[in-house]
Amino acid sequence: MAPRLSAVILAAGFSSRMGELKALLPLGGRTVLEQGIRLFRECGMEEVVVVLGHRAGEVGAIAQRAGARTVNNPDFTAGMYSSIRAGVRQISSWSQGFFLLPVDIPLVRPGTIGLLTKAFMDAPSRIFYPVFDDRRGHPPLIATELIPVLIEPKNPGGGLRSLLATLEARQPEQVREVQVADANILFDMDTREDYLAGCRRWERDGVPTPAECEAILRHFHPMPEKGLAHGRRVAEIAAALCAAVNRNSGQALDAELCWVSGLLHDIAKGHASHEREGGRWLRDFGFDRAAAIVAAHRDLDWTPDLAISEKEIVHLADKLARGNRIVGIVQRFEENLVFYRNDPEAAEAIRNRYAQALQLATAVEAAAGRRIDDILFSFQPHAVPDQYPLSPRDR
Repeated sequence: MAPRLSAVILAAGFSSRMGELKALLPLGGRTVLEQGIRLFRECGMEEVVVVLGHRAGEVGAIAQRAGARTVNNPDFTAGMYSSIRAGVRQISSWSQGFFLLPVDIPLVRPGTIGLLTKAFMDAPSRIFYPVFDDRRGHPPLIATELIPVLIEPKNPGGGLRSLLATLEARQPEQVREVQVADANILFDMDTREDYLAGCRRWERDGVPTPAECEAILRHFHPMPEKGLAHGRRVAEIAAALCAAVNRNSGQALDAELCWVSGLLHDIAKGHASHEREGGRWLRDFGFDRAAAIVAAHRDLDWTPDLAISEKEIVHLADKLARGNRIVGIVQRFEENLVFYRNDPEAAEAIRNRYAQALQLATAVEAAAGRRIDDILFSFQPHAVPDQYPLSPRDR
């Protein structure tokens, strides 16, 4: 049975380094504060408490419209720990634990909240830290049984971090680190430059970075070397085809999306309907754009009257690789037809995919202004741009 959890968002500060109030800055069609509230609401939190201070009226009105409860911290100038204590005092008695998130860390992925919640269900600990790239980030998930310690009158030197470190030193078994595939747990927006970088990250919300791909492959869904080599090759081919189409047609297809989706397309290989299962895994992490491509890499809903997108490019790239070898469409499908010659149903499905692949190759060649053979003949692995390394571990 899922635990009943709350969330506390700290939005009381002056935002002096930013020069504008962080909570009210626009981000993805909402304010920064609304994005934080939406994260927890969509992840099933029954209770979201927003701690107010500076410009409490403006911030509180937005928080309440977004479905959060608010509490004013009259002592917010004393520092963040005073806001933490004000917030946790408002947590309902039924709550078993609470997430603690500063308002300037609004890009945490839903998959991270899900992993922390699962860890809370599975392990009898009191403090859960998300970890990415061997570093702890936000938001920690803290059992409500620690609230009496947090609200003790004496303000600990060093604030919450110092207090939790002391608790961990005394009872290390009560602290658990939870691996996540989310670089955004380490990203906060302190300055205007940070905010602009955050807006760029938001635009790529559904696309894992190479480092996040590494985390997925290392900690969650490891692939055998043979499958990983195939994924690397498909990623390289997809990036090369995408670059050729963009150069000739003036389109702005996303080469990095092609690369990461190609790398991860067979992540669920060996499972029934592995393309749909792989897509589901990526959606669970919060990588919806890559998930849609992975789910379509085996069977594609495309006809020649439709445009070419990243989904079609990755689908075709998969058909141009057998293992880690680049092969032609004819070779790839003729070999399959020979292998399945005694299975009429499978052979018919292969012939249908074969015909579609030829049509898709023709469309890509028209968009690229070059034959695919020429694009791949000139392609060399070391020529792949640095942002698309052959392996995420090579970054």
